[in-house]
Amino acid sequence: MGAIADMRRKISSRAISPGSRIPEEDLAQAYDLPRAKAREVLATLEDRSLITREPNKGAIVSAVDMETTYRLYEVREALDGLAVRLATLNSKRGDWDDISELFGPSFEESLKAGDIDRHVEAIETFRTRITEAARNPVLTDLLERIYDRTRVTIRRVALLPGRAQAGILQYRAVLAAIIRGDADDAEMRIRELNRSAREYIERYKDYVL
Repeated sequence: MGAIADMRRKISSRAISPGSRIPEEDLAQAYDLPRAKAREVLATLEDRSLITREPNKGAIVSAVDMETTYRLYEVREALDGLAVRLATLNSKRGDWDDISELFGPSFEESLKAGDIDRHVEAIETFRTRITEAARNPVLTDLLERIYDRTRVTIRRVALLPGRAQAGILQYRAVLAAIIRGDADDAEMRIRELNRSAREYIERYKDYVL
């Protein structure tokens, strides 16, 4: 994994906490990079709003407040709708057989076993496949930028009372519409899923961030 991808993962998962400094020299040493390349990595992270660079302080990991998170989810609803529509139109029979299996009994069993990582991983796999099937690099970049800033929130929302159980039904409904080739219904279903997640964020905002 390259330096940019690894730093995106660490920041979006909060392995590196908001407010933490990322000295250029430390980044260069950690990834065995020349200083010029380390500056390019920081510039990319700043472009994705994952860090800010301040005079005399250097690079600081950005915090995401509740208002920003809510707005990101509003934008994600529209982009997810387009991605699912394109993925449906580009799909052929058999393309989603493995996802159907992934969303089978094990999707619920992971929750019952308390394995939230496995449950969220299944969702991430589905979302990645949707963006791949959409075949639109501009859309993929926009969705990745939003996901980088909402990854922790997605995981915490899944832990809220009743959300994961509702999400199971919603994700399966999206998948079923894609498999049927019904782009209108698939888009409607993913929009409903995103609106539901936003409602949970609003209801439990004191526990999400």
